[in-house]
Amino acid sequence: MRFFKIALLAACCLLLSACSSFQFNLTDLMQSPKLTEDQAEIYEALTNAAGVSDVQLKYPKSGEYRSAFVMFDLDADGEKEALVFYNMPTWGGNVRIMVLDHQQDEWVSVYDAVGEGTDVTEVDFQILTDSGRHCVLIGWEQGSSENTNISVYDYTGSQLRVLFESEYSQMLIEDIDQDGTREILLAMLKPSSGIGSVRLINDTEDGLQSVSRIVMDSTITKFLGIEIGLLAQDQIAVFVDAYASSTQVITEIMVYTVDGKLRPLSSHYEGLDRLLVREVPVRCEDINGDGILEIPVSWGEYNEEEQEEDNRKNILQYLYLSNPEELKGLAETGLQEEAVMFTFSPVWTGFVNLDYGFRFQFPEEWIGQVDVTKESDRSEWVFTLRTDAAEPPALLRIRVYEQDEPRDVFDNLVYEQLEKRGVYEYYAAPIKSSAASAQVQLDMEEIQERFSIVKS
Repeated sequence: MRFFKIALLAACCLLLSACSSFQFNLTDLMQSPKLTEDQAEIYEALTNAAGVSDVQLKYPKSGEYRSAFVMFDLDADGEKEALVFYNMPTWGGNVRIMVLDHQQDEWVSVYDAVGEGTDVTEVDFQILTDSGRHCVLIGWEQGSSENTNISVYDYTGSQLRVLFESEYSQMLIEDIDQDGTREILLAMLKPSSGIGSVRLINDTEDGLQSVSRIVMDSTITKFLGIEIGLLAQDQIAVFVDAYASSTQVITEIMVYTVDGKLRPLSSHYEGLDRLLVREVPVRCEDINGDGILEIPVSWGEYNEEEQEEDNRKNILQYLYLSNPEELKGLAETGLQEEAVMFTFSPVWTGFVNLDYGFRFQFPEEWIGQVDVTKESDRSEWVFTLRTDAAEPPALLRIRVYEQDEPRDVFDNLVYEQLEKRGVYEYYAAPIKSSAASAQVQLDMEEIQERFSIVKS
């Protein structure tokens, strides 16, 4: 663990000196700070096995393990091995993987091979098979490819044996069926063909294999995210949020069946995914805390020619499946032949602003009756009642200040702080108006309850 801290400190110093690469020379790394005896032994074993001294370390770009020297008990013998990613400047080409084992008080290279990419994107260890052993997952980056390659290895007999390899755009690893082994979800979009798909990888009698492949809507241009959660009580589903254009986001839902496969809802109701559309890149979430994931959608129409200025696109509803009984045949057999009309109902309606990370839930009396406009000269949003009046009555103002931003004189309105998060402070001022009924006017306590921060 001390070695990781030293390597990370050296990496940070190099990054601060405007180096954009994750490649570092181990000789420089050893000079400052000085390596411990154990670290020097690993270095010596590495260079002796490689046969050269100018070893270039490769650092994973994301994930929990960011060091070129990843320590993990690969063979479950109670002692950690060192998994090292490296290359030599004179070699070029792909990253190499070396496994070093601590034997008889010294580090010994027991495995060395060429990897599948020129950079390492991430490293992880997961139980993916019924063997109960941790598999090694390594993400590989290859040149200018927009996608990443994943290799899954089983470490046995001092060897890394490939169990599964694939290209992917996004990946999620979860124990979907809660049986102690995790499944892999791979979302893939090939720019050349424009075809997007989601595959479920599971442990089978023939090893790790794709047990389901769902072709996505043909308009998808990029994946926003994948979530696994409840679509209804006792019904697990996969929720895929993806861009259908530069601004439009859709959600496709896939039911997880009793035989461990995926079944898309959209194949049983033409155009289902087209109902689940919004112009704000918000992902599915359990917004009301009932354990079921809701899907955000645009509430109404907006002016497409003025999307940036038209705040109507930021008024969203979060929907839940309101007739879950129709899922039974689909989830159990996947053989339902008759058309199924899945219906969704709202549990939340309100204004969402991702740029400043907040949202405000409308009371029922506001839905369809309130517009939101932004003050042109500051980060403030005004909630006004829809009327025929030349100046519609304002009901609420929400103001966002950045850290150290000077406070304005509030024009005789009383603003109270709602919340503070990061560099932002959020304030609100309820407005009492004789032109609006008491039913649509809010007090500060209710405003506090309806205001929330958008999860990043």
